[in-house]
Amino acid sequence: MDTDIRSELQRLTRMPPWGRIQHDDWDRPSRFIYHIRSLEELRRETRRVAAARGFPLQPFAAYVIRRWYNFHTHQVVLEMCYSHPRVTPETDPRHPSVDFYLDGVPFDLKLTDFPRHYPVSLDEARAHPEGLVNWLYRNQSREGRYHAANRLFVIFYHALAPERTWEVRRMFDRIEPLVEAYLDRPALIRARCVGPDGVLYRPLAGAIFCVYED
Repeated sequence: MDTDIRSELQRLTRMPPWGRIQHDDWDRPSRFIYHIRSLEELRRETRRVAAARGFPLQPFAAYVIRRWYNFHTHQVVLEMCYSHPRVTPETDPRHPSVDFYLDGVPFDLKLTDFPRHYPVSLDEARAHPEGLVNWLYRNQSREGRYHAANRLFVIFYHALAPERTWEVRRMFDRIEPLVEAYLDRPALIRARCVGPDGVLYRPLAGAIFCVYED
């Protein structure tokens, strides 16, 4: 029987910090995160790889658990998108900038926490999402290739305890109706961002806010 990844994601009791910038030095040895669905199996494989490679166990384990959690929460939300009648999945799972097509238009799905350094309040960002979308494009990670393709952002925030925002990514009962409602009536934004090459890009983007404030 396949492991229920949603249940496994709920088993995490804490989220350790990255401890280091994400980099190929530990990305390549931790590629097992993509196919492991059981938390216990993940821990066993983490210990095995750390011992075989001579990595410090605790920092490597923190790195692995964050990658595993971020990847599989993304995949659960992506499956929500796939189930919508207006969405067609991209057939190449390795496509660098397309996860699905909304009414035939390609989009990448991006899950992100509401940024701590964003200069306006959450309420203002929700009222005027175009500002946040432009900020996210401008301030994206530069570890890989600059990404100026169309994106659907799902933005998380725990209003009562911001340090617990990571938990909102697994509140699937909250996320699913928000995704369905957005895809029913998508409100797309024409973003503006200047890439490292100095070129002005105008991707289409959407913003779905999932905020825990009960």
